[in-house]
Amino acid sequence: MYFATAKEMQFLDKIAIENGLSAMQMMEMSGWHILPLINSMSISKKSHIVVVCGTGNKGGDGLCAARHLLNHGFRTSIILMSKNITSEAKHHLDLLEKIDANILTVKNLEKQEEIEKLINSSTLIIDALIGNNLKGAPYGNFAKVIEMINKTKKNVISYDIPTGIDPTTGECYDPHIRAYATLSLALPKKAFIKNKAKERSGKIFIADIGIPHFLYERISPNSRPNFGQVNTFFAPI
Repeated sequence: MYFATAKEMQFLDKIAIENGLSAMQMMEMSGWHILPLINSMSISKKSHIVVVCGTGNKGGDGLCAARHLLNHGFRTSIILMSKNITSEAKHHLDLLEKIDANILTVKNLEKQEEIEKLINSSTLIIDALIGNNLKGAPYGNFAKVIEMINKTKKNVISYDIPTGIDPTTGECYDPHIRAYATLSLALPKKAFIKNKAKERSGKIFIADIGIPHFLYERISPNSRPNFGQVNTFFAPI
């Protein structure tokens, strides 16, 4: 199995878009894949799922995931770090607002008690904070929210890689999310080779986000996971 660096994933996204697959389509598939993963974990629809979203495309994945969870009857709340988000993420935020989803927007943590209460009330947390664009240790509001999440000791599913872990080097910055499971998009990340990063990522699953098979060859021959084959799709690596 091939383990990709952050730069390789950025390149793969770029050439996928150049070949006609939109960022919106990839985000929609990323968001949808939370459903089979959660169903495989036998999460009750009576559970309270809190999706914590950053400002980049990983945050957009989380917003999209929240909509799918709500559509399938899961009690779901969203914590959004800022409304200054990418255009793709904004599309999914608009859809959530149209269905009157429970969204708490972080602004200078003036709602800290409300944020802590929401996180503490959760059964499961979805980490959609920072992904391949991580540059050093999380700080400010992001660091405070990560610390709140870790303090609860609730199960966390991270999108792509737990926030605070460098996807290429595997360095676990302080603070970082300690995940129960990680849904890695398109390819597993090189960080997973490192023992500490892999341990902090929990059970690692790979999700197909629609990138054409021949584009994986631009990264490395035979790098594409065998999506859909027995014991490969949603099988931990």
